[in-house]
Amino acid sequence: MILTFFDYLGTLVFAISGALAGARHRMDPVGIFVLAVSTACGGGILRDMMIGSTPVAFLKNPGYLLLALAATILVFFYSRKIFKIDRIIAILDAAGLATFLIIGTAKALALGINFLGAILLGVVTAVAGGVIRDVLSNEVPLIFRQEIYATACVAGGVAYYLFFILGASNPVIFVVSALTVFVIRLLAIFRNWSLPAPKL
Repeated sequence: MILTFFDYLGTLVFAISGALAGARHRMDPVGIFVLAVSTACGGGILRDMMIGSTPVAFLKNPGYLLLALAATILVFFYSRKIFKIDRIIAILDAAGLATFLIIGTAKALALGINFLGAILLGVVTAVAGGVIRDVLSNEVPLIFRQEIYATACVAGGVAYYLFFILGASNPVIFVVSALTVFVIRLLAIFRNWSLPAPKL
């Protein structure tokens, strides 16, 4: 029940992130909605296709599309106010990232996928929507910059797997892995942490 709540919260936050990208590029409502759906559902779509779970989640549950529609309406009419609370959106985005990492990793382990595959599926679920958003916005995807984004998800995935093989209960696994992603991502945002780039 708690995971479902955070799944919807993460979907809404990612949808707002996508809608804001559309608003920044002065797209019309259709363009904003496309970016909202792509950002919120892109990771889940790719995850479900990779594990052969069809129809994909957002086609089975209309709630995801309704949240994307709500984000589109919110951003279209109140984008100026939302732009002023970027830090709050960043915090919620980190929470969404953590939630989607947990969902993807949990699905992988439930299917008996190995350690590396489970972490990969969790990371894909968390970051693929943002990649699609940036590509459609004609920007370099966040995970290809020096931002600590996917790295936080990898750390969370490793924490998830370690506590999973130790036999910890699901609530403990969820909390530890989510906090790992959330804390690392927030520290990266507020302390301007970044990965090194090659010196050419």
